[in-house]
Amino acid sequence: MERSVTESVKMPKTSLAPPVDALGDDLLAGSGNPNLATAVADGDFFFEDIPDIDSDDEEEYYDDKWHLRGCVGGRLLLSRDWNSVDLAVYDPLERTAVFFRPPNVWRTSFHMVRYAILANEADSSFRVIGFQQWGDTFSAVFSSGSRKWVMIDSDADRHVGDDFYHIMSDGTSAGRFVYWRSDTKKVKFYKTEEKIMVLDTETMVWSVIKPPFPPGESYCIADMAEHGGLCIVSSKEKCVQVWVRNSNNEWMLKKEVLLLNKFGYLKKLCRDEWMKRVRILAMKAGYVYMEFWSIRKPHSYLLALNLNITKLKIFRNQSTKPYRGSAFPFFMRFPPLPATDDDNKLRGA
Repeated sequence: MERSVTESVKMPKTSLAPPVDALGDDLLAGSGNPNLATAVADGDFFFEDIPDIDSDDEEEYYDDKWHLRGCVGGRLLLSRDWNSVDLAVYDPLERTAVFFRPPNVWRTSFHMVRYAILANEADSSFRVIGFQQWGDTFSAVFSSGSRKWVMIDSDADRHVGDDFYHIMSDGTSAGRFVYWRSDTKKVKFYKTEEKIMVLDTETMVWSVIKPPFPPGESYCIADMAEHGGLCIVSSKEKCVQVWVRNSNNEWMLKKEVLLLNKFGYLKKLCRDEWMKRVRILAMKAGYVYMEFWSIRKPHSYLLALNLNITKLKIFRNQSTKPYRGSAFPFFMRFPPLPATDDDNKLRGA
């Protein structure tokens, strides 16, 4: 079912969704962008003002709250009801939304569909990729231009999906790629190896790759054109590693940063506040965004590592209601700033 676009602002509604942290002045100090503080202050990052759906349907929902499913290019992908009957792509700065529903062929198994969102920051268009873990119709893509779902199903796609029939989380975009992790440590049905299901949105071809490290490590996928597009950023024992593929399509370690050795003040932070693990959130434009959290205290720290000049910025997450679930860095759609880095090799990530 196609839904209309609305720009009206409704009365705030309660939401059970986890908070979304915007990167504020203390992280991006010196960026020279005067609009940053205003955008952070005015943005509806709890999506309390999301417009109502303009529909004649008289459906009653067991759970009518909106839940966060993904974030990219200044857009939030939301779903409503435990069955994800309604989907929305929401702009928290403009407070506008596009509403739509999954394909009818998935109607009996909406709760088994996993999604990912891609956004074009140049023209504000977006696509939503969905795949059904069970059933004959494996995957489909929704485009903001056509407002329709197009099936991208094939026998090869279903074969790829056979390894991922117990995926518990949604996908993440990285440049032209969208990926889903098997999260082997969290899902007892998988064996001892970690796998990543990847969709190349230029060719619309699915593939499965195996990361060059054992299950349990925190990681993300990034798009680096100079290395064929696909790379992996991982964290092992508070060490950030960047993996790329060589000419033989084998993983090789491109760069490694020992955080505690390079940044001495992190050692004191670990000791004083029982900081346990670095969780990789995203990599964009040569920066690796991470969360550093404690095993004994409720707060955490957000880190931004510039891989080009090996410089770290850190600020404390002051949330009064600490949240340990999925975290989505929110990248605002501002014009690119002049680059100051000497090394251009990692800038395209």
